[in-house]
Parts: sequence; structure tokens; C-alpha cells
Amino acid sequence: MCIVGIAVFSSKLSAAERTGSRRLAATAQPSVQILPAGVSVHQLDNGMRVLLIENPALPMVGVNVVIKVGSAYETFATSGMSHMLEHLLFNGTTTRTQKKLYDDTDRIGGYNNANTSEYFTNFMMVTPAEHIQKGMEIQADMLFNSTLPAEKLEKEKGIVLEEISKSLANPHEQFERNTISILYDRHALSLPTLGTYATIESMSRDGILSFYRNNYVPNNMILSAIGNFQTEELLGQIKEIYGNTNPGEVRREVNSSWNTGFETPGATGREDGRIYHRFYDGEDTKVQMFYRMPPFESAEFIKLMGIVLGKNQERIQTALKSEFPEIVKAAALSSRYSPIASYLEITVSLEKAASIDAITRSISIQLSKLNFALPDETVRTEISKTRTSFLKNIEKPHMFGIYNASVFAMSGIETVLSSYSGDGYYPAADQLKSTRFSTPSVILIQYPSNRQTEEKDAASNRTDLFNDSGTALIAVQNDASNLLAVHYMLKHKAYYESKYGKGSAKLLHECLGLRLKSEVSQKISNRFGLTYVVNDNPYIPMDDIYLHPDFSYLRVEGLADDLPGAIEYLNEQLSDFLPTEEEFNTAVGKIHGAGMMMMGGNKTKELFDETYRSVIYEPASYADGPEDITIDNLKAFAKEYFRPVNMIISVVSPASPDSINSLFTPFFGDPAEEEPPVYVKTLKTQTEPLLIEKDGEGERSYLFWGFTREIDPAHRPELTALSLILSDIIVFDIREKQGMAYRMRAGIDQMQDKAVFYVRMGTRPQNVDTLLEQYPGFFKTELLDSVTKEDFEKSINMYLGRMMFRRLSSINQAYYLAHSLYFYGDVDHDKKFLEELKSVTLENTKMAAKTYLVADNPVSVIVH
Repeated sequence: MCIVGIAVFSSKLSAAERTGSRRLAATAQPSVQILPAGVSVHQLDNGMRVLLIENPALPMVGVNVVIKVGSAYETFATSGMSHMLEHLLFNGTTTRTQKKLYDDTDRIGGYNNANTSEYFTNFMMVTPAEHIQKGMEIQADMLFNSTLPAEKLEKEKGIVLEEISKSLANPHEQFERNTISILYDRHALSLPTLGTYATIESMSRDGILSFYRNNYVPNNMILSAIGNFQTEELLGQIKEIYGNTNPGEVRREVNSSWNTGFETPGATGREDGRIYHRFYDGEDTKVQMFYRMPPFESAEFIKLMGIVLGKNQERIQTALKSEFPEIVKAAALSSRYSPIASYLEITVSLEKAASIDAITRSISIQLSKLNFALPDETVRTEISKTRTSFLKNIEKPHMFGIYNASVFAMSGIETVLSSYSGDGYYPAADQLKSTRFSTPSVILIQYPSNRQTEEKDAASNRTDLFNDSGTALIAVQNDASNLLAVHYMLKHKAYYESKYGKGSAKLLHECLGLRLKSEVSQKISNRFGLTYVVNDNPYIPMDDIYLHPDFSYLRVEGLADDLPGAIEYLNEQLSDFLPTEEEFNTAVGKIHGAGMMMMGGNKTKELFDETYRSVIYEPASYADGPEDITIDNLKAFAKEYFRPVNMIISVVSPASPDSINSLFTPFFGDPAEEEPPVYVKTLKTQTEPLLIEKDGEGERSYLFWGFTREIDPAHRPELTALSLILSDIIVFDIREKQGMAYRMRAGIDQMQDKAVFYVRMGTRPQNVDTLLEQYPGFFKTELLDSVTKEDFEKSINMYLGRMMFRRLSSINQAYYLAHSLYFYGDVDHDKKFLEELKSVTLENTKMAAKTYLVADNPVSVIVH
């Protein structure tokens, strides 16, 4: 194969000629510097580009091959594939096993390694000069003939996963991942070079092999060799070793919503001016401000920019610390280069929370004072340093290719060579003079996740109970949310309605809702973002946690931006609230209309509910009261029922409990002289079996079967677990196995020192006799013999999940706190019970079953 030698800078100058060129360079800037002796550039017929740099003073030769593929050419599906492929190429070829690759390299005293970055994968081979041909043969064998053995894939995946794990444990790596994911969103540069756990685990050999064949072709490679060799001889060896592989067509995936490589449409870097929030395992909160650099900046521009930033960093940091003495801990200025988008980056470490707008304005003012013009002497110094660095690097055959791999891949050999001349610095300096930065393109705030968690554990969900005035106030501090949630629980509804009329509470709440949702009130409410719920919605089946005969409620949710203003407004609305006649009439019409809409319900079901409840529950503690509620009755009801002393107020907000208490203090009234007893629903004790059958003249039959047992309240968690298991077994058997029900309930209801074990359901009339025969068999201890530990955990966890779901919102948390205080005298009762339920075991539950699963004196209610 013919090798075309393009001797761009094939320098064979005498010492005198080189001295003359240096003098010329010193007196006439800018000018192109003559390259050192022994530098030449070539291209093989198959497209591989070659840079050779002779250095006879070295005893070794280093050959680096840069493949122009890295994470910048990947997608979410292939993230980490370039790096994984790098690993797999050390596992064997068509002629060498993995062991032979290592042995052959060791035999010639060679060093064989590789690394992957955004735009390249680089393979290096360094050997004593006399063995470089053998070293290149090993390297080329890996590049072009690797087999990617399937049996090695899982092993290499494990190694890469360990790399990822190690990197993710590094706060700096987490910080950087957050940064690139924001700056280069929708571009492959947003992905980590190592890939992710998910992408590595899901990689297949076929996918990697396809990636290998597409990218590892000579026309996608640049070879550089530095060290002790003769150019013509080494070039001949390169032809024989690398030049016999055919070129290929490198195909890049095209996706309108995802960009790779140097593609910029739709992914030119962030310029939206938005603030983004991320977390990392560091110690400080850091604010990163990214100012977009001018397009087409060069490497020289970035270096000179770094000099300006370095000279001004201390001044800007001092100014920030002076302006924000207790807030700013440190400030760092740097530049971030990418062919897609480059940025000036200012990172400010904060001692505590602060106004980002204020810091941004201050930095922008400081940047406007920056002078980006550099003296000629500084530019000349940088040129000299760059040329010196070039000469130093060609004395390190193992490092030259590594240092320059990124430039090779992104800009080509000529850019590497031009760095020796330094001719790009003066245009860069001119461009830098006119550079100005105004506002940041992106602001990224990165919070320390560990500290965030510690602070949250220490402060959030702090709960205090205030009861000195007679009005119970439960205040919860949740500093993770800016929501204000206020729950007013009004007590002793049954008692007061027995005096003023059943339904008085619902009617009064409707009147209050009309007042709060009036146009005048809404203007003020909207200022605080307040929304109200005054009654349960009868059309929403799950919205029934408030349907209790002994309390009603008001739920208020809004913003916590102005807590004093919002709470003062609520206090004003609820203090001495009395409905107007217009509100009364409108509320009556609304409730009557809703009742009319619900007419024509299931009369048989209503008869069934009334019948079985009268059999198993003791009569209500209070009479229903007057049937007709007048405006006067309702006002009298409001004066007693709507008093603050008859309320439990639960508040969840970011504020401290003490501050919330101080805001509600003006609302509190005089303590109650004597409080009526809490309404308690109780179960009857059944002394003999009972069968009640009624004709409801319906299309379906409704059945209740159950028995009541006295219980030890200390066994409540175990009986709850038993109820969950029984419910699962009974419902599955009757509904899923036998198909005799659509909706049904079964289990155990506990009330004080009694519990009812029951099945309640509707079914077709022909199923009644069959079901009645089965019910007793569902309440025997033998039924639990087939229950496994896994079944038990499933039932418990399913229930706990539902309970957690109901307690997600701040307003529902407030409800459960009030409920616990009202009925159990302990705001933490609900929380404690759920914790107790978590610790219940299957063995404890079976012991409870042996004690209580005795179906004495069962009750059967049938309504056809």
C-alpha cells in the first residue's frame, strides 16, 4: 500500500538556521515558528493520520493512537460504551488471548494502557526503541482484531461498575456531573464518560461489537509516535502494521432531540438565565454562575482568559466577602472550554442561605470592572511558556499523546503543531480586549445533601402542643415546604346538634364557605394563596375521613410567604362568625339541592345499613335534636359550637411552633367551664345467636355476619394485623375464587374494649344460603396455618402504604394530629400505633387469633 507523506513541517535545519529563526521570532511578532527537527506529518492510504517526532536522545518510543470517539458521541442508551469498549480491547484478539497480550507486552518491556474522554479514546504503547515494532503489532492487533469475548463481558462490567461507584463516592465527581447535565442538556456532553449503572448493566456484546466496528476504523484514527527512531524506517513499519486495515464509513446517529459530537443545533449550551438546583455530598452550598463566552474561541483565548481570571480572583473574592461578610466563604473564577459552548465560571461557596439575586448583581458589577486587555509582555511570556511546554512534552513519549489526545480528536494534528509557534496568541489577545460579560446565562446552586438531611432531621416536623388558653393548638414546623396548612377541628358536634338540630354543623360550614369564597373575601384570600374546604364531598368515596358524628372541620391551605398576614386574616374571618340570612338561605338551598340529586338511592341497602348497625352498636349518646333548623337556631349553635375553645387547631408551616402560637393567641377566647363528654361509638355485647331477615324489595341481597368479643386494647396492633389477613383471605375467596361479590368488607373493627369480627357484602339472592354456610369457617385459627411470612408482610406493608398515602399532605397530617389528641389525648398516638404495627410478627398475630377467634353468639342480618 502506498503511503503519502505530507511533510508539512519536516524540519532538517542546521543549528545556525534554527538560531536565526529564533532571532526573527523575537523581533517580529506574530510570526510562525519553525518546528523542531524531526517533526513530520503523514497520511496513510486508508485515512489514518500520522504525526512523527524524532528524539534520538530518548531510549524509548511512545506510540499513541487516538480514536475519535468518546462519550460525546453517545446517547442515553449507549452512555459509557466508549469506555467499556476500551476495557474489552484488553481481553483478547483473533491471535492473542488476554494473557498473551499481557505476556507479549511484558516480554518487550512495554507499557500498554488506554484512557477515554469526551471526544476520544486513546491507546498508548511505550517500549524500548528496539522493540517498538513488536509493541505496535500488539497495539494494532487490539485496535483492529479484538474479539470482545462474551465470557469476559460480565467481568468487565463489574470493573466499570466499580469505577462508577468509586466516582460517585467523590463529591467533586457528583458536583461535575450535576454541572454538565445542566450546561449541555440534550447533548451527549451531558453524560458521564464512565456511563451509568443502568447503561452499563444493560449493554450487550452485540451492541458493543457494532459500536466497535463502526468507530475503530483507520480513517477515524490519529497516530502519534515520539522517541528514538528514524522516520523512514518507522513509517515503513507503520504502513505494514496499521496500513493494511481497510477504511470504513463512520455513521453517527441522527436524532432531532439529541445531539452528539460537534452538533450544535438545539444544544448550543444553556442561555436561558434560569436558576437550577442540584445536590452533592460536599460540605458547602455552592452557587455557580456561568457566563457564555464568545463563539469560536481558541485554546489560546481560553489560556489568556485564565490569566485575567487568575489576576482578578482575589480582588473579586475580597469584594464579595466584604459585601456579604457572614455569607460568602470563598469565590473561584475559571473557564470551561467545549466546542459546543464555553463559559466563564464563577463559583461562590456560601456559609448560609442568601439572596442569589444580590450575589449575582454584585458579581456582575465586579465583572464589568474587569480589564481583559493583556500587556504584550504577558502575551509573549505565554507564547514562550507554550513552546517550552511543547519541547518538554516530546521528551516524554508516554505522555505526549495523552496531553494532546483531546486536541488531536477535536482539531487535528495541525492545531497541536501550531501551539509550538504561538501564532494564535495575538489574535486571541485582540479578541479578549473586547470581551464583556453582563448577566449569567445559567445559575446552578448545588447543596450539600448530607447537611441538608441533617438540618431537616433536626428542624423539620418539630411538633409542639399549646393548651394554656383552653384552645388546643398543635404547631408543626416543616421547613422543607413553604406551604401553610391549617386544620380546624370543631368538637362535640353530636352534643351541640342535639340542642340545635341535626345537620347544623354542615349548614353552618356551608354558610362559612359562602363567606370565605365571596368576591370580597377572595381578593384577600388570593393574596395569601388561601383555599378552603368546609365539608366532605359526598361524591368522592375516599373523601370520608371526616365523616364522624362528633366533629366537623375546616381545612385551609395557602402560601407561607406572609404568615402573620394570612393568620391574622383567618382569625378575623372565624372570630364570632355568624351567618347572614342570605348566606343561610343559600346554604339551605344548596344542601337541599344536593339531597334531591341523591334521591332515588338504594332503599334496600339503606334498610340493611340501618338494621345491622342497630343490632351491633349501642344507641347514640345524644338525640338528633330539632328537625327544622332556623336562622336563629343556627346562630345560637354557632355561638357555642364555633368558639375557639371548642376547636383543636393544627398548623403545619415552615415557622417555629412558638411563632405560630403567638400569631393565634389573639384568636383564643376564654376557657370552657365544663366540656361535654366525647361521643364514643360502642359495640353491644351479644348474649345469644341472632338472625334477622327482612324484605327490602330489591334486586340484591345484603348480608352481615359477625360476632363481638371483649379485647385487651393493648392487643390493638395484633388485631389490626389479624384483620388485614382475614380480609385478604375472605375477600379473595368470595370475590376472586367464587365470583359471589363485587364490593365487600371483612375483618375486625375495634372500639375501646370490644371488637366485632365480621363479613359485610351485597350479592345475588341465589348466593345467600351458600355464603351463610361459609362465614363461620373464615373465622377459625386453622385458616392462618397456610399464611406465610411473605403473605403477612404483604398485608401489613400494603396497609401501611395506604396509611402513608393518606398522610402525605400537610393538611392531612394536621387532621391526624388533631384526631389523635381528641380521641386519645396524645398528638403522637397515630404515629405510635403505625410504628407498633410495623413491629407485629406473624407469631404474635397467630397468638391473638387463638385468643379471640371464637365465634360465640354470631349475628346474621339478611335484607333481600
